[in-house]
Amino acid sequence: MFELKEVALIYETKKQALAALKSTNLIIEQGEEVGVFGPSGSGKSSLLFIMSTLKEPSRGEVKYEGKEITALTPSAKAELRRKEFGFVFQEHFLINHLTVRENILVPIRDKQGIKRRVEEITTALGLEDLLKRFPYELSVGQSQRVAVARALIGNPKVVFADEPTASLDDENGRKVINLLRSYCSKSGATLILVSHSAEIIADFKRRIKVENGQVYEDTVNA
Repeated sequence: MFELKEVALIYETKKQALAALKSTNLIIEQGEEVGVFGPSGSGKSSLLFIMSTLKEPSRGEVKYEGKEITALTPSAKAELRRKEFGFVFQEHFLINHLTVRENILVPIRDKQGIKRRVEEITTALGLEDLLKRFPYELSVGQSQRVAVARALIGNPKVVFADEPTASLDDENGRKVINLLRSYCSKSGATLILVSHSAEIIADFKRRIKVENGQVYEDTVNA
């Protein structure tokens, strides 16, 4: 599904060039469950952002389903993200003046016939009684579950999760991880989840370690 060839992300300063991500070659197959871990500032989020077209690599090539995506126009990248990808971040980024239901439906353009899907996903996430509430009426855990619902409402082929449990307690964090894994397992979607904690992704089928901008396969876990 993804193929990265000699991909790097370099920030130029007046004094030096800083490599957020060093030359990386990586293949991720459709339906894989991939946990990416490493310390803060190691480059793991840079890897996720490049794969999801949120950042442009300084060099190298990124292919998605056999097509090179780094050369796409900004509008084409935005359309790819809307149609194919789902995102969950450390912050939930809910829109305060929208209800829970409206926040969940933000990525959906054609809202006709979506009622059943909303019912299915909110019931699975325990949000069915919160649909008319606003973000300021929710707990942190509830807000993050709304963010998960928003990410999954469009049935994405790929779910990108960047530190999705960092602001949650252990119980709610585990719920979020399990919900993401369950969706991808049932739908055949690819899950790419970034965490600073190796424990959170300890039982993922594939783990990738990022350290000082360098990407390694976690062969110890294999």
